[in-house]
Amino acid sequence: MKISNRKIHLFNPGHEEAVRTGRPHYTPPVSVCKMMADLALLSAWYGGEGDYVIMNETDETFRFLLSLPLGIRPAALPIRPFELAQLNLSTPIETSPWGLSPHSIHLFETFRKQDDRFIIPPWKEVYTHLTGRQTACECLSKIRPLLSGAFESLVLPRFCSTLNDIRLFMAEYPPPYMLKTPYSCSGRGLYRIQARELDLQASRWIEGSFKKQGVVSIEPALDKVCDFAMEFFSDGCGHIRFEGLSVFETLSNGAYSGNMLGSQSFLEQQVTRFIPVSHLHDIRKAVISILTEVAGFAYRGYLGVDMLVYRKDHSFAVHPFIEMNVRHTMGLVALQLSRRLVHPSSQGQLVIAYDKTESSAYHTHLQMQETHPLQIADNKIRSGYLSLCPVTPATRYRAYVFVED
Repeated sequence: MKISNRKIHLFNPGHEEAVRTGRPHYTPPVSVCKMMADLALLSAWYGGEGDYVIMNETDETFRFLLSLPLGIRPAALPIRPFELAQLNLSTPIETSPWGLSPHSIHLFETFRKQDDRFIIPPWKEVYTHLTGRQTACECLSKIRPLLSGAFESLVLPRFCSTLNDIRLFMAEYPPPYMLKTPYSCSGRGLYRIQARELDLQASRWIEGSFKKQGVVSIEPALDKVCDFAMEFFSDGCGHIRFEGLSVFETLSNGAYSGNMLGSQSFLEQQVTRFIPVSHLHDIRKAVISILTEVAGFAYRGYLGVDMLVYRKDHSFAVHPFIEMNVRHTMGLVALQLSRRLVHPSSQGQLVIAYDKTESSAYHTHLQMQETHPLQIADNKIRSGYLSLCPVTPATRYRAYVFVED
């Protein structure tokens, strides 16, 4: 059966929690549903010509797309679920969620009842293992011998199931500490402890995490100076393709806030200010080797490995495997935006912002449009503000790029 290169995309954030539950009928938290609705069009910016993006509201989206300069409009088109059966498909089309889970597969199975030409990837139990932080810890233990001795001093996360286990780790290593739930991402499920003793608030967070996920990992918190990631594609046949480097930013609580936009050489310079470029390339080679072993034959799709540069003994070092995101990532979106939208002479940011109050995001959006108008050259953004999704008075989550020359 011939399959076209076209895809039907679905933006389904909160992927790790959906994987953890393992339920086809899982209901995401209200905040995740709101992000899914507000940023539904985000997939269009990495989708290809002839692709579709599933969303519930398309009228506002089409008006938004028509308002964009012709040369920078995304190639993929929005489509509502009930319109899928009306597609004129000459060949089967592949479904492509942001993250694969029993829940996203169930959603696509629901759509396929209208049209059996949709090719849905099967769920494999190994995906649950790959998504958990335990696998990232396994990868870190495998990668250290492949690199220089400097990595031997990195303390592996310890997975604990009781408060006493946590206290034993804290007695062994000095503060501060970073605690993480096994199935979480983008700064969620993190808790930082500054002191060597557990206070009431920390104990409650840990106990709540135990009830929800069974275990919590703890590791020394590093003195971070730069967050970055390496983005890859696994073909499922043992080949891991390096897609590019991404450099991102987080808030004080560890939550993801945005990615740098620019050429690969520019992004590489942000990391090699602290470490030799040869060191960075050695890390990439080692990570590809480990990913080939762990995921190369088990998983087909995009994945990203988060890393960071930190201060160590009056110098700098790299943590080469903080977590593995077995899905599309904002880093991959940033890579596509850098290549397709940003002028070679410019740099910028991809920002994911959240506003708590009604209409606040909408007014900020209008203000930024007025104060930072787009400047286009050669169908690329030289400077200015561009929202990647429609913004209305009901919007809470925004995805936008801000470019400077």
